Amino acid sequence: MPTTRRPSPLAKFLLPIIFIVLGVGSLLYLNSNKAAVPAKPVKEKIWRVKVQQAEFSPGQPELTLFGKVESPLSSNLTAPLTAYVSQRLVAEGNRVTQGQVLVKLDDRDARLLLDQRNAEVQRIEAQIGAEDVRYAADQKALKIEQELLTISQRTLDRYQNLSSQQVASQNQLDDARRTRQQQALSLNNRRQAIADHPNRLAQLNAQLLQAKALQASAALDVERSEIKAPFDGRITRLDAAPGDRVRGGDQILSMYSDKDLEIRAQLPNQYLNEIRSQLAQQPGIPATGQLNGKNIPLTLDRIAAEANATRPGVDALFSVTQQDQILEPGRSLAMTLTLPPVARSLIIPPQALYGTSRIYRITDGRLEALKVQRIGDTSVNGQAGILITASNLQEGDNILVTQLPNAISGLRVEAAE
Repeated sequence: MPTTRRPSPLAKFLLPIIFIVLGVGSLLYLNSNKAAVPAKPVKEKIWRVKVQQAEFSPGQPELTLFGKVESPLSSNLTAPLTAYVSQRLVAEGNRVTQGQVLVKLDDRDARLLLDQRNAEVQRIEAQIGAEDVRYAADQKALKIEQELLTISQRTLDRYQNLSSQQVASQNQLDDARRTRQQQALSLNNRRQAIADHPNRLAQLNAQLLQAKALQASAALDVERSEIKAPFDGRITRLDAAPGDRVRGGDQILSMYSDKDLEIRAQLPNQYLNEIRSQLAQQPGIPATGQLNGKNIPLTLDRIAAEANATRPGVDALFSVTQQDQILEPGRSLAMTLTLPPVARSLIIPPQALYGTSRIYRITDGRLEALKVQRIGDTSVNGQAGILITASNLQEGDNILVTQLPNAISGLRVEAAE
């Protein structure tokens, strides 16, 4: 039986290495002797876009604002005195007219106080009448006092003459002298009473004036126990019900005038000078508000006198041209304010504006960035547009109106038909 010869260990180790060297060598030989493949040229991509030719004309920018309805004539009616609420004649949301009774307070305490004030006035008036009677009586008594003094003086003279002749006694002379002095004192008191009459009368008149003031105040409390509407308007809130005891100054209800509504909106700083100039030339600037699908005619009347420190811009106040519009304070609405025409302006669609002040002009099939000034919004045939001015844009230039996410200067584009 023939024997099989086994390979030596050295052969087992060298054979794999020889195969690997032969394979790498063959690979290098093929790679160095392969034919060169020509490079394929890179073709620049061309973007198909929509364009618009620049056509300048005097355009009127429209400024979109958001305002809030306010009422400059609103009132919080309070209780004029401490009393119980007896009747409430209105409800929240009711429309009321000037002078209409809204709430009645229990006026019994006020009427009792008024009766006291009336009695005080009558008492002082009676004192003034008594003073007039006293003054007339003092004037009549003055003449009698003067006559009595004359008589007592003659009596004293007679007794002095008799005493000098030692006919009358000293007691008789002293009695005559005493009578004359007493009469003189009485006459002096009468004259003093007459002279003091104006002072007493002035004091009583001052007391009467004070009493009448208190009387008028009490009468006002009785009148004010019926809380009435100070103007035409609507009730916004009720803070008291029948049976509540209110003190003077407690709030009863709130209301506002629905004939003097205004809308407050904030004007951007960039339009302030232009709007102020326009207001100086005309009494009001027309505007339009939109609420619930309806257009509301408005007029820009004035600009607020101070700026809000927490917000940019200054507030503008718009009046409602048609007072039959149903608006409530606190409502928000969008408004459109038409500004004066701007010469050499251009209307572009919103997608043609990049950022806030950049558009692209197409020159020789490539984009060129241009800086523009946005002066407002506008609309053409119901389509929204942006009104701009650009000093470096010429009539007839092609403007990119397609919003490209990778738009840069030099990008190759082609106008789509």
